[in-house]
Parts: sequence; structure tokens; C-alpha cells
Amino acid sequence: MNNKYKYKAYISYSHCDERWASWLHRALESYRIPRKLVGTKTGVGEVPSRIKPVFRDRDDLSSASDLGGTVKQALSDSENMIVICSPDAAASHWVNEEIRGFASLGRGKQIFCVIVDGEPGGVGTASTCFPAALEEIGLHEPLAADVRKWADGKHLSQLKLVAGILGLSLDQLRRRDLQKRQRIWALAAIASIAVAAVLVTAVTARIAAQQRRDSGESLVGYKLNELRTMLNLADDPGDLSRLRQWNQQELAFLITNAGEEQDALTISAMNLRDEGIRLWRDDALGLAMDKFQKSWALLAEIYRRDNSDHMAFFEMGQAEFWIGQVYTDLGSLEAAEDAFISYAEITRQLILLQPKNAEWVLEMAYALTNLGALEKDRDADNPERSLQLIQSALEYNQIALVLDPQNELYKSELGQSHAFLADAQLGVCDLEGAFQSRQDNVSLEQDILSVDVDNINKMKKLAWAFSGLTGVQEQMGHVDGAIESLENVLQLMEPVLLHHSDDKKIIRYMLHRKQRLAMLKAVGGNIDNAMETMEALDEEWQLFFQDDVKEDFNAVESYQAFLLNWARIAQMEGKLETAGPVLEDSMTRIAETLQISPGNRIAGNRLMLAVFLYWELNNELPPETIMALLPDYRSNRGRTRACTDASMAVYKAVMLGQQTQAREFTEYLIGMGYREAGFMRVCKQYNLCSGQ
Repeated sequence: MNNKYKYKAYISYSHCDERWASWLHRALESYRIPRKLVGTKTGVGEVPSRIKPVFRDRDDLSSASDLGGTVKQALSDSENMIVICSPDAAASHWVNEEIRGFASLGRGKQIFCVIVDGEPGGVGTASTCFPAALEEIGLHEPLAADVRKWADGKHLSQLKLVAGILGLSLDQLRRRDLQKRQRIWALAAIASIAVAAVLVTAVTARIAAQQRRDSGESLVGYKLNELRTMLNLADDPGDLSRLRQWNQQELAFLITNAGEEQDALTISAMNLRDEGIRLWRDDALGLAMDKFQKSWALLAEIYRRDNSDHMAFFEMGQAEFWIGQVYTDLGSLEAAEDAFISYAEITRQLILLQPKNAEWVLEMAYALTNLGALEKDRDADNPERSLQLIQSALEYNQIALVLDPQNELYKSELGQSHAFLADAQLGVCDLEGAFQSRQDNVSLEQDILSVDVDNINKMKKLAWAFSGLTGVQEQMGHVDGAIESLENVLQLMEPVLLHHSDDKKIIRYMLHRKQRLAMLKAVGGNIDNAMETMEALDEEWQLFFQDDVKEDFNAVESYQAFLLNWARIAQMEGKLETAGPVLEDSMTRIAETLQISPGNRIAGNRLMLAVFLYWELNNELPPETIMALLPDYRSNRGRTRACTDASMAVYKAVMLGQQTQAREFTEYLIGMGYREAGFMRVCKQYNLCSGQ
């Protein structure tokens, strides 16, 4: 801490905002800086363990006889100022005078704003929240935290202020804070279970079980308070507006076909869903969607007749999940988000009715995981939203275990929650956090498999865990470790494939991992073997596509990745006669995907890599129709905080001769520990990181 000042911060506020000032005072002084950040040197000094003391006049001036003189002294003794902004603050003579006084000390850059009411624009109007003095001192459009639920909310506002005061980036503080919260939730879950275990020895098992459930219920209540804002809900799925928009003749036909009675409608809805799932597994996505939509309509009709039928409402949520899943597979991400939000909101409303229902609590973990994974795949400028959703999903999973600690399913799903958290951490280039989360995932799945070593489904889950670990190892430049992990994947999946030899999804999964392994081996120096593998895989892909699976969006993307890596390996081996045509084929296919789904960030990055390789191979850019589809990478965009996005930003800048931007992104990536082999090759070849 900078010992030059008595106070870390001075809170300036209108006394009409006393409640907010009191909250902010407590929030700042009680916040513990994440341990790994304490002692870090920033532009404003060394990071302390706490932000205190904080000056707030109603507390600190209770016995002052000279308010003006004491305020001036307090301003002089304060390193930072935080202005609580509202229409009352904007109209306050004293708030404006305090801002002017603090700025006159030469600390105008250390003034931070937090909005509690009003509008940011229109200085001088009745609704403006910014005091006029801010504009007078040169803060024309001050960046401000906004505590309101539909904006930043309290917690993110707290982090924004802490980051500004300490000279930390919000990303840096947010990552560490999320890791800290994850540990706290885990300890809370363990502590609740431990308390219950002690109670078992002292009282009856029934009372102990109730204690566990009460602890879980209190955690549920805490989490539900922040959830509705997080969902950004447009329409309440319970009002059934979508049912009213249905073709009423078609709906009447469905009802007549099923039977008018509620039981008949329920049976028909469940049968339609089962048919939809079978069609989905066969990659007949259009037909599957039709079944899921009709199933939803019948369930909505049941709920319309009796809105106290909670199970019908629950099944409506399940129907929304399947609709969202098909939209995701089709690449219609906006429509998928709408469905997943409805699924989450239905689950939230059910938990409000029965907060001790562990099954519904776990259902919320599923809903938030789907939303977080979807957000990660979109062209979103806010990777923190994905991280926030996935972190909350993990916490709901832990709460479900508090409510029902012996449930094997909940323990298994916790491993998956760690896997999804790792993906979200990669969205902000937190490689250290992602690596730890992936290791936790592998460890949990290994423990689960160890007690049932012949279980095919558990083998498959462990294979998925190793596959996820591979991705992080690749980004960290741990090529040997990544190869070992992928070999574990293929070994675990062999018996799975034997049991499901006709399952197209598993066949596609295996093909994709084999080409990834070939690419890693090529990077590791075994290029000849890698080239032979890719040529053999091409024949397997042709057999795969003999069946009508072109509707499977994931299969299309996997094949695009295969072609791109085949071209890369051919280029590495000097087989340009192969590299050129294969590369152009991959580029054309990826471009088609982006024309259908413009916001697909995976396809966007893949096209960027293909275009860069084309430029290197031909010493010219591809046609403008292809160039127009490339993502727009800018340093102030949220998406470029993901390592993979930032590395593609380097490629684009190099290709377009934007050396300053290329170096900017390179410095960011190197600082985050990113060492992916392809990036490091470009980094050194184009003199961006010669010292690495």
C-alpha cells in the first residue's frame, strides 16, 4: 500500500444515497484481495491484502466541528476518490465541490465512478447521474461501474472499483476472484457435509440429513438472488405466449390425435420427445426438431390448463433443452440461446417453489452450462459472461451435492462442471486456471472409473476429460504431454467404439482425435508418419460421408479441421502439390459455414488460419469474398482475450502488415503463457518474439 496517504479511498455521495455509501464502504473494506495478487507491483504501487481504511464522512466526521476543514484534510489524505453517481449526487453542491477539490490536488485520474441511479448522459438534465464537476475537470464520459441488476450488478461493480484503485486489469482480478470463489464454494460444500457427518454421530440420521438440506437450501437462496439478472430474460416462458402463436389448427390436430385427457397428452408428448431423441442420435436434425417442438406444444397445453402442474412445467423445460440442442447442432446460435434461457428460467422458477429439490438444483447446473458453452462459441465481446455462467453452474452442482451427498450422478457431473469451467477460463486466456480445472476433471473421472473399470460410459467420460486436457496442453506448448493425453483418449475409446460400432457421433469423435494426434506428432517432428495418417483418414472420412450426415454441423466442422490440418502437414513436409488444393478446399468449406452462421467464432478462427496459410503459400491474399468473412480482431474487444482468438489476431496483423498490432497481441499472449506451436513458429519467423 502507498503509505503516503492515510485513506485508500474517499467516498463522495449525496446523503440521499446513504444506503449505497454504507454498502460500498463495507464492500471495499471487507474485500480480501486474492492471495496470488497480493504484493504484485502495479503502476500505483504494491497490491495490499485489503483496501482500507476508506473515508466516508458520516462515519468519520461524527464529532467534527469544522466540516469544511475536515473534508479538505480528508481529501488531501486520500489516494483515490469514488463518486456515487445519481441524480441526487449530480444536484449536490457538496459532491461537486469535493470532486473539484480532489482534482485540484492533481489526482483527477484517481477518480472512479459508480452509478446507482439515473442516466450516464445529458449533463445538466434532471435524470443525469454524473455531477457537472466531472466534466469540468476533463472526465467528459467517465467509465463507471453500474450496480444496478440489469447492468454490472454489485459484485462486478465492486471488482471494477478494486481493479481501478489497485492498478490491476479487470481480467486479472476477475480470474483470481473467480478462483477464490470456487474454492470458497467448494469449502462451503465440504463444510456443510462435514457438519452433517458430525451431527450423525450426535443425533439421528434424519436430523443430520435435514441439517444438510437446510445448508443447501440457504446456498440455493443466495444463488437464486443473482440468477434472473444473469439470464437476461426477455419473455417469461410461463406466460405461454409462444403457444398462442402456434397454428391453432395444427395444435388442435395434435391434441385430438393424442387424446383430450391430461394423461393422454402427457404420454403423447413423452413419445414425441423419445422419437425426437432417436432422430437426433441419427443426425436427422430437421425431423428431430419437429418432434421436440410438438412435444413442447402438448406440454404447454397441459400447463395452460393447470398452471399448478409443476411436472408439466419441468417437462416443458426439458423440451426447451432439446430444442436448444438441435439449434446448436444446426449452428443457429441465437435461437439456441433463446431456448436455453427458457430452460433455465423454468428451472429457476421450480427451485423457488422447492429449494430443497436437489434434482432441480442440478438441472440448473445443466442449464447454465449449456448457456455458458453457447456463449463461448458465439462472436461475443464479453467472455466474462461465459465464465460467470459456467462458474455458477459449478456452484449449483456443488449445492446439489450438499443436498444429496451420496448421489453418484452428482459426483460424476461435478467432473464435467470442472471441464466446462476450464473452457470458460480459456475464454479469458487463463491457462493456469484452465489447466488446473482440466486436471481436476481427469482426476475425478479416474476415481469414478477405478471403482467400475469395465463401465463403457465411464471410460468415455474419462476419454473426454483427457481430450480437454490435450487442448490446454497444446496452448501451453506441452506437445509431449498433449500427445500422451490424446493417446490415452484413443485407448479408452477403443472398447467404446466396439460397443457402439454404428454410432456416427463416436466414429466422428475418433476421426477428429486421430487427426489432432497426427498434427501434434507432425509438430513434434514425426512428419512422415503424420502425413501417412492423414491420407488414411481421408479415406475414412469419405466412407463416413457416404451416409447422409451432411446435416450434422459438428461432422462438417470436424471435416473442415481435418482438411486444414492435412494442408498444414503437407506444407510442413514440402508437398505443396497436396497442400494447395486441400487448403483451398478447406477454405471454401469454412467460408460456407460462416455464410450460414456468421457469428461462429470457431469457424472464424479456422478461416483466419486457412487464409494465413494460403497467403504464405501463394504470396497473395485470397479473393475478397473470403477476406470479407474474416473476424475483426481489435485489442479492445472481449473476444480477443481468448488465447486462440488473440493468436489469430497476430496472424491477421502479420498478413496485413500491421506490425504494431501484431506485437501488441504477441506481448499479451506471451505474458499469459501461450506457447502453441503454430503461434510460436509465426512469432519467431516474423521477428515478433525472437527472445522466446
